[in-house]
Amino acid sequence: MTSSIALEWVPMSRYCELFGETADAVDKRLRSGHWLRDVHVRQPVGSKQLWINVGAVNAWAAGRPVELPRKKARA
Repeated sequence: MTSSIALEWVPMSRYCELFGETADAVDKRLRSGHWLRDVHVRQPVGSKQLWINVGAVNAWAAGRPVELPRKKARA
């Protein structure tokens, strides 16, 4: 029997392990503006490493436009 788990955010170390990427490649995409903080990559409070949004990365690889996070409206 095969099981699967759909994850949206994964730690960068696991992302690199699963997809054969390097931390340097992730950093280069951030610096060049191909990936955006809080869309493709973020560092949650209390975490020592970055986390990668697999769905956003798949959309980027497919050439689909980025959905920017919405800011909360002030009351």
